[in-house]
Amino acid sequence: MTGVPQGTPENAGQLTFAPMEDRDHPTPPDCFLLEEIQTLQSFEKQVLEGVNYYIWHNQPEAGTMPHRFLYTLELVFDTGESLLLSSGDDSEAIRLITAENLVETAHRLQRLHGKPVIQRVAAGIQPVWREVVGKTLQFIRLSRNEAGLYLNDAILLDFGERRVLVRLSEREGLLAGAY
Repeated sequence: MTGVPQGTPENAGQLTFAPMEDRDHPTPPDCFLLEEIQTLQSFEKQVLEGVNYYIWHNQPEAGTMPHRFLYTLELVFDTGESLLLSSGDDSEAIRLITAENLVETAHRLQRLHGKPVIQRVAAGIQPVWREVVGKTLQFIRLSRNEAGLYLNDAILLDFGERRVLVRLSEREGLLAGAY
């Protein structure tokens, strides 16, 4: 994995880029856009205050196995800003989304299924996050493809002595674990 170059864009923390499915440029769909990399960089050197999981939870009928996975991971920083990492509806790439995107998706799914499907769970006390809450996010590290572009299938959050790998699940959604 390679560290993302240092720097703070003028729009630090603002997600002003086009959604992945609306892309009309040469960046492959399995790679982050420059704007997304700049957004990720803007969270480096900030203190992590909390972590929330947004679980996609759907039980089509009573008595059937529920379908659930980690749809979005929210990292809350001491600046008041949040970084939202999502698997998207298709789990094809890690996407940076806005809170508005998350709310719109939750409302759309609630209308479709007739009940809430996205559930928020405070995750900061889970073992993987407990050791990094209150710590400074030193670097966000990404892997590169042969062309040198940053892949959007995994993000390594480097807190110095502790690291957390956020990656796409082999089935659906995201996985987060100590690295």
